[in-house]
Amino acid sequence: MAKKNYYKILGVSRTASPEEISAAKNRLAKKYHPDANMKDGIDTTKKMQRILEAYRILSDPKKRASYDRKVFGKPSSDSDRNFDLFNLHNNNIEETDPVIGTPFVNYWRGADSLYDITLESEQLFKDKNKENTRSARLSDLAAQALSYAVTLREAEIPEKYWLPAIMDWLLFTWYKNRNLPVSYLLKLYDEYSKKELNGFKRVKIQKEQLHFQHSLKRLVNYG
Repeated sequence: MAKKNYYKILGVSRTASPEEISAAKNRLAKKYHPDANMKDGIDTTKKMQRILEAYRILSDPKKRASYDRKVFGKPSSDSDRNFDLFNLHNNNIEETDPVIGTPFVNYWRGADSLYDITLESEQLFKDKNKENTRSARLSDLAAQALSYAVTLREAEIPEKYWLPAIMDWLLFTWYKNRNLPVSYLLKLYDEYSKKELNGFKRVKIQKEQLHFQHSLKRLVNYG
């Protein structure tokens, strides 16, 4: 099975800087966001999911380097430079934008990391081999999960919104107006869910939410 070319999905080169990757994602988000196309009867949800998936990998230096090695055999030549630029770029966002406080993108990354951690823990709970190594890793994951969970709760984002698909929607709605408070973003999503998602999709999301919450609780309690 061929690997997805995340660079092609975003329309950037392998040496693209974090700023270029972010700009490409923003440009495509405006074009393919489901809300922007719903009036024309066009469902771009899957396209938007691919864009977000690509951005989720390429915007994280470690995930990007790992992806490059798996798909291309080695990291891009600018990976080290991009790592530094990425960190500098994020620090500048946090320090020079006091009006909006903590950017919602930080909560999005936290929820994304928390979801990945939870998935890894599920596999570890199933694997009964190498108990000592497994136990140490689960303890480490539990500590990380608790830290992310506390950050999201302090931001008053309830657990039911922590799924990647929901956080993706919230992120791109926030990008349209970065002055929107979290409480209003959540209200907008609830309205969107009631109007645009059919009963089957809502039930599916509810099942995913319950599964995720159960796995997260199991992991945190382990620590």
